[in-house]
Amino acid sequence: MMKDAKELVNLVLNAHGGVTRWNQLHTVTAHLSIGGVTWPTKGHPGVLDDIVFTANLHAPFDSWTNVQAKEEKTSFNGRDVAIINSKGAITESLLNARDSFAGHELTTPWNRMQLVYFVSYATWNYLTTPFLFSTPGFHFLEMDPWQEQGETWRRLQVIFPDHVPTHSKKQVFYFSQEGLLKRHDYWPEVLGNNSATHYYSDYKEFNGIKAPTKHRIYPLNDADGSFYPEPLLVSLDIFDIIYA
Repeated sequence: MMKDAKELVNLVLNAHGGVTRWNQLHTVTAHLSIGGVTWPTKGHPGVLDDIVFTANLHAPFDSWTNVQAKEEKTSFNGRDVAIINSKGAITESLLNARDSFAGHELTTPWNRMQLVYFVSYATWNYLTTPFLFSTPGFHFLEMDPWQEQGETWRRLQVIFPDHVPTHSKKQVFYFSQEGLLKRHDYWPEVLGNNSATHYYSDYKEFNGIKAPTKHRIYPLNDADGSFYPEPLLVSLDIFDIIYA
C-alpha cells in the first residue's frame, strides 16, 4: 500500500536539521576514507583510502583530492569530469561521462575518469540526502513499514528527476520513527543495475546538520529485501564534515 508522503518527508528533513538551516549553508567539505571490494574490482585499489571531498550543497558541483597526492584534484559538474593539476590545467577529462558506462556489468573495469564520475556523483548524493528531497522534481510515496533490527522503519519510495545524477531513477529509503535515515536501496545503472543496499549509522551533528559518519553498502536480495553481508561493496568512514 502506498500513501501520500508529505508528512514523512517533512519529518525526515526536520530530523536532519531542517530546510531553513540547510538553505543557510552553501558548501560541504568532508575528510573520508572509502573502501570495499568495488575499487580493486574496477582496477583502482587504494585510491580512495584518504580523500577530501568538497561540494556545492545545492547543485552537483564537486571535487576531491587524494590526501597522499595533493598535486591534482578532480572536477565534476553533474555531467562532465576532469582532473586538474596544481597549476590549474586540465590533464584529463570526459564529457557526458554517464554515456561511457553503456553495457557495463558489476566487474567491468573502469578507467580513471569513470572512477572520478562515480565517486563524484555518489558522494554528492550521500552528503546532500535527504535535503535533496526539498528541491523540485522529486516524487514520493510512503510504502508499508519495514521491520529490521528490532525496529519499525518507515519506507519512502523516491523517483528522482532526470537532472539529478544518481544511482537509479527509483530508490527506496528507510527511516527510524524519529526520521533519521537508516537504510537505502538502489540499482546503480553504471554497475549494470545490480541491486545494492546502503546502511547509515554513527550520526553526528555538524553546524546544525545531522549526518551519518559510517556507511556500509552490501548486495541486496530483491526477493525478500535482505542483504548479503559479503562482499562489502563499499564502505565510507567520515572523519569530519564542515558545512559552511
